Amino acid sequence: MEIRTLKYFLAVAREQNMTEAANVLFVTQPTLSRQMADLEKELGKKLFVRTNRSTTLTEEGMHLRQRAEEILALVDQTKEEIREDDMDLSGCIRIGAGETKVMHWITDTFAELHQDYPRLTIELFTNNADGVQERLEHGLLDFGLFIEPFNLEKYNYLRLPEKDQIWIVTSSQSPWASLDRVTPEDFLQMPLLVSSRTASKNFDFTVWSQGKVTPDKIHAIGRFDLLGNASLLVRTGCTNLISLNTFFQEGTPGLKFIPLDPPLFTTSVVAWKKFRLLSRSSQVFLDRLKQKLSDFSH
Repeated sequence: MEIRTLKYFLAVAREQNMTEAANVLFVTQPTLSRQMADLEKELGKKLFVRTNRSTTLTEEGMHLRQRAEEILALVDQTKEEIREDDMDLSGCIRIGAGETKVMHWITDTFAELHQDYPRLTIELFTNNADGVQERLEHGLLDFGLFIEPFNLEKYNYLRLPEKDQIWIVTSSQSPWASLDRVTPEDFLQMPLLVSSRTASKNFDFTVWSQGKVTPDKIHAIGRFDLLGNASLLVRTGCTNLISLNTFFQEGTPGLKFIPLDPPLFTTSVVAWKKFRLLSRSSQVFLDRLKQKLSDFSH
């Protein structure tokens, strides 16, 4: 399967019209139609549903679109890495992370590098551990920042020195807003949104509560990926959520952040795939981050 064919396929998927896609690609409509027919024949799958006015994707076509976008992104990334100028560092550093205040280790390191190498760029992808890990596995990210617990068996990693404290977020008008601390007994009574991450287990509340809180006793009414949208549901007063840090408190009226009692903390790691050759820009970033961590520890 040629790269050009995948580019043609994505143009048809985006335009949803064979004639419009041909115009964008500067090829004739019969040529493009023949290319797509050959692609369907090669894969043995029907990729399009064609009408007089539109060309839409089948389920198999949507799956190929996702993979084609990943493949072409990886091709572009590889070309960019090869073109990097040794005398004037350029290129893009691609980093995925969840929402955590320890992200400043990443952003501060990049800001320092960018002062020395103005052509250097960064691409930030924000998601939970599952989404970040998937892109890291496919080579679409250079590094992932993961909140532990996380299975590090397949990765090299640096553990960051700061910790996040786990809090309960509730509506300032909810009955729970009167609490200054959330004990295991309070925790069991609260309706909660819990993390949707499945790549590794969530926080061990059983250990935290000395056996009082077990997964089957948690009153979970739903799951969430990131705090922004979930906070809107919390504001209604119908639920609470488990938050990993306090940086989200700024600019969030109508919410109260309550620490656990006893306090519960978690650590974070910056990870990259074992045996994967890093681009020069990524290696320079990693070296600078290691130096910052070393300076901090001393």
